[in-house]
Amino acid sequence: MNPVSTSNAPGIEAGRWAISTVFLLNGAGIGLWAAHVPVVQQRMGIDTSTLSMVLLTIAAGALLAMPLMGGLTSRFGTRRMTLLSGFAFALLLGLIMKVDGLPLLFGTAFLFGISNGALDVAMNANASEVETARGLPTMSSFHGFFSLGGLIGAALGGLIIGQGWGHGEGAMAMGALTAAVLALAARRVVAFAPTHSHGSHFSLPRGAAVGLGLLAMLCFAVEGALVDWSGLLMQERTGAAPATAAVGFSAFSIAMAACRFAGDRMIVRFGALRVMVVGGVAMFAGLATAVLSTHFLLSACGFALIGLGAANVVPLLFGAASRIPGMSAGAGVAAVATLGYGGLLLAPPVLGWIATQSSIMMALGMLSLSGLVIAVSAGVVKRHG
Repeated sequence: MNPVSTSNAPGIEAGRWAISTVFLLNGAGIGLWAAHVPVVQQRMGIDTSTLSMVLLTIAAGALLAMPLMGGLTSRFGTRRMTLLSGFAFALLLGLIMKVDGLPLLFGTAFLFGISNGALDVAMNANASEVETARGLPTMSSFHGFFSLGGLIGAALGGLIIGQGWGHGEGAMAMGALTAAVLALAARRVVAFAPTHSHGSHFSLPRGAAVGLGLLAMLCFAVEGALVDWSGLLMQERTGAAPATAAVGFSAFSIAMAACRFAGDRMIVRFGALRVMVVGGVAMFAGLATAVLSTHFLLSACGFALIGLGAANVVPLLFGAASRIPGMSAGAGVAAVATLGYGGLLLAPPVLGWIATQSSIMMALGMLSLSGLVIAVSAGVVKRHG
């Protein structure tokens, strides 16, 4: 356990709720951006191919920042890097939906990705230190706040767009509000002593982090696939209209958020190993149900089951990554997050290629096996518990 800095020790419980607020704000920002993507495309007059390149640019920025942030949190501490990246995220959240001109859009998208990737690693590293200091499973609830934030951000984004403020005005206001709330929470974010003062600032996956990262990659691959392909699967298999096909992903998101808030109690009662095994099996069963069912409600239940299963897998993997011997919390989380988000980035296009060669049913059916791999490999979490 890293010692708490005497210059900032407001109490671990206060620090828990402060970093939970950061997770909530980050999730809300991502949800707000997701709601604005079609508006940005229309305002900029870009086609789907160019929009895909913008989204890829965001992902590239995040993937570049993650291994770099692992070393920076080790040297400067997780609190400082969480706040720096958090304020950068709040600033860029408004700018990316307001800029004019394609070069500015791509430049802002890259910086937005960097800020989000950096914040993801820093806040997870600080959260893992809080969890260690508390001596109780806490990571799932942090990720629950992120999921809740995503739902709130998406809803607020829809409201903002519906009021005619979708061309950047509403987003700039939300960015300012995000910064203000972050400033209020900042003094309660616990400053843990940095673990290293010298050495490389770049942390690539190695050793135990590779195994944990590959499992994170499988879980993120499922999540990324559902974002892009769940609606199409619902349309093809159940005949749902495009407007109602989104129910599948909504069921997944709501179930995941709810289960994450219950996850810490489940881990205390049943143990991390059992939660991981059951989660992997539920992911497999849920995706298989969604793929095979031709009934709308049954298919939606399948997506909800995926959310219940996947909810606590990534929090457990990130928590284990923060406790890898010989690595700081930030470096471990950065290494696992880099591989994990690689799955989030690569899975949708790879599955799209498989679907063109066969069908979306076949592509997602193959992906369902990732749940079984996670269940069989759950012992890696216990070894770093």
